[in-house]
Amino acid sequence: MWHRFTGFGTPFDWVRRCSACAAAAVLSLSIGSPAIAQQSFESIVFTSDTTLREFVGLHLGDPDLWPYVLELNRIADPADLKVNSTLRMPVKQVRAADEALSLSLKAIQNATAEGAQVFAPREIGDAIATRDTALEQRDVYEWEQVIDLSDIATLLAQEALEIAIAQRDRSAEAVVSDVQGAVQGRAPADPRWSARQRNDVLIEFERVRTLSDSTTQIMFRDLSRLRLNANSNATIQRMRSDPLTGSDVTKVSLVNGDFYAALNQLSDGTAFEIDLPGIETTTASSDFWVKNDRNTARFVNYDDQELRVTRGDTDVVIGENEGVVLGSAGAQTSDVLEGPALSAPALDAIIYTADTEMQWQADPSAAGYWLEVARDAGFNEMQISEWGVQGTAHQATALAPDRYFWRVAALDALGLPGQWSKPSSFTVRSDTTQPFLTLLSPGDGALSDQPIALIFGATEADARVTLNALPITVNPDGSFELEQPLTPGENALSFEATDPAGNVTLITQTVIYRPAVAVEIRIDPSLPVKDGVLATKTAELSVRAMTTALPGAAVAVLDSAGDVAVQARVGADGLLTFSVPVSDEPRAYRIDVFAPNGTREGTAEFRAQRDATPPALELDTPLPRATDDPNQQITGDAGDAVALTLNGAEVALVAGRFALPVTLVPGVNDFELIARDAVGNVTSRRLQSVYDIDPPVITRAQASRPQGSSGPIEITVDASDPSGLRRSATYLIEIGGAEVEGFLRCDPATGSCKASLPPEPGQLQLIEVAVEDYAGNIAFR
Repeated sequence: MWHRFTGFGTPFDWVRRCSACAAAAVLSLSIGSPAIAQQSFESIVFTSDTTLREFVGLHLGDPDLWPYVLELNRIADPADLKVNSTLRMPVKQVRAADEALSLSLKAIQNATAEGAQVFAPREIGDAIATRDTALEQRDVYEWEQVIDLSDIATLLAQEALEIAIAQRDRSAEAVVSDVQGAVQGRAPADPRWSARQRNDVLIEFERVRTLSDSTTQIMFRDLSRLRLNANSNATIQRMRSDPLTGSDVTKVSLVNGDFYAALNQLSDGTAFEIDLPGIETTTASSDFWVKNDRNTARFVNYDDQELRVTRGDTDVVIGENEGVVLGSAGAQTSDVLEGPALSAPALDAIIYTADTEMQWQADPSAAGYWLEVARDAGFNEMQISEWGVQGTAHQATALAPDRYFWRVAALDALGLPGQWSKPSSFTVRSDTTQPFLTLLSPGDGALSDQPIALIFGATEADARVTLNALPITVNPDGSFELEQPLTPGENALSFEATDPAGNVTLITQTVIYRPAVAVEIRIDPSLPVKDGVLATKTAELSVRAMTTALPGAAVAVLDSAGDVAVQARVGADGLLTFSVPVSDEPRAYRIDVFAPNGTREGTAEFRAQRDATPPALELDTPLPRATDDPNQQITGDAGDAVALTLNGAEVALVAGRFALPVTLVPGVNDFELIARDAVGNVTSRRLQSVYDIDPPVITRAQASRPQGSSGPIEITVDASDPSGLRRSATYLIEIGGAEVEGFLRCDPATGSCKASLPPEPGQLQLIEVAVEDYAGNIAFR
């Protein structure tokens, strides 16, 4: 029984798969790994010539292992690392692990080159999965596991290589080498369609189809590939191989949809045929694209070898980078568009988010673009295939950490894809380690009688640093120094270091500047004011003020009776905040700031009031329930509102009035008007209008005598429309050769229109019905 390797915790599980591998596996696991386990770590002195990352990269070949080195040496914080400290370094362990990974990769590549993905998919899949697990163990610094798993992957790949070599002389088969989305197949003996997975084997006369937003790749024995795009249906009609002569004959029938073919070089003994209804093809090309729909066939040849297409008396030879459209009007040929230049992300860029925006240069002749993103440079492991992209950008979401390759082709007015752009690549990386950041001067809580603070610090060389949200210059070695102006009182210095992955380290320190200055108090001018009085919608008003008093100075807030309502302290940068109770009537308050000896050094007065009434929001006229005019006007009065938004967008107010045009889009248009006054009271109105320029859809229209030939005549029409049906519709019916017209009564809730006529003999024929929606669109049938 064959078993797949499923975890690094049981490295001998794979041995049950084949007895031939057992001896080598035991030798690898019982002799090789313990030797590494017994190796001691090397002791290396950390000097001031390099940063920690450079030091780790120099000795271990991977600078990203610096957190592991700190952990290994029981150093909790990089700032604790001292110059000339002796560090234990796993030099031999890392080197042995990386060499084992390299050998396993080479073995997998050798097996793949011999066709293991076709002839030994499970074995090569096990090898790849085992090596992937080894890579995961490297990320958690389990060097012995890395070596053991890499050795297993190497042996599995060698087994796959042997199987592939032995199988290459058998009869031809194809394999599903890539699946993205929902892909189904149907073998000749299967009664129904069923799902197809990667590495499934396909036989002659097997049908394969892709559903929406899905693609699949079929790989043949000679490693020729067909990429079947979304909503396509193809049949592998013939796969024949002569082991004696090495000749291969493959025939694929494209029922509908499109595929892209990348064939191995065709020779005298090999042939590839494309079967489309009513069309004969002869190809020497190894690089072409075909699309077939109900009335039109499209071909593009990207190879310097010709592709010949024949339908009836029409015979077209398609040269390199040429396309043809075969339709009811005959054949239209065209040179396809050149590949656009890719602009972003930059080649080999490293991206630390799962969302990536790809951009390219516009082609004025393009009607759209075809974008492909794959995990490999050969575009065999497709991740994204977007046809008909409008504009010159596409946002890819939820990309897992990996290296990706992407390319774009421009689509011309005939629907023919042009040449592929030169592929580009980028890497999505996961990095959750916070960057190193330390401050050497000034110390936290330092006192200064000077208005300038001298700041010294250090971070990672590739990190960005801000001070109080403003960027500062970082030297190439990660150090930084600057002069920071101070304001009287406590000065908060907030340093934030951000690495390229977006990880953030935050350090906040305080410096107190105590100059001798006169005390001033200024109420924050941004606080809401109504009729000259500070206003709030709650029972308390939060007051902000700026003062030149020293940080920590005592503050008292007195009411109109002279009683102390609030006591506070001046904060950093002279900021003063407190809350006082308010009511519907204005209340008077006074702010007093005191020196340390109790002398009043400054004063300011204000009044406060509660305002809980939301602004009035009235429309001059409502939006129509349904209309065929996309241009509408929303006007009205917003009362005492200071801000008005429509679906989140700001709307201009002039003396409380507003007037804004809106353009409706087909279907239901929802709008939300939100008015906000100075204190934050909110009034909202929801508006809705259906823009309908399409006539109703008539799904059924019939005339019958449900009670028999002598019974009454009933006319029934079923229709639907987003804006609703009007309550009456017209009909024209022929009864025994005489025409009769009249009205149907429609039920907008059910979409059913009916009329009943008295019994009358003769053959019935419903000639015409006309159904109208509330937007004035009429459908005839």
